[in-house]
Amino acid sequence: MDARLLQSGFRIGFTILAIALVSLPFQPRGSAEFVVTVLAIVVSGTLVIGVTLLARAARPTLPNDKRRPSGYNERRHGRK
Repeated sequence: MDARLLQSGFRIGFTILAIALVSLPFQPRGSAEFVVTVLAIVVSGTLVIGVTLLARAARPTLPNDKRRPSGYNERRHGRK
């Protein structure tokens, strides 16, 4: 996936999550606003987790290089 798209999704999800978490203590427990704020936390948290998982899945894997060090490291440590 495009990195900019993932970054935008992460920023939007994190912004909504932060705003909902900050406003949650100020909502009366039995009100509709409290329910909407909790739902916003759940949905934005799911979005952040989903985007994070997509970004990790789209990341290219690094090669498993088990060779000996070469070049500068060999000369410095006296290996030939």
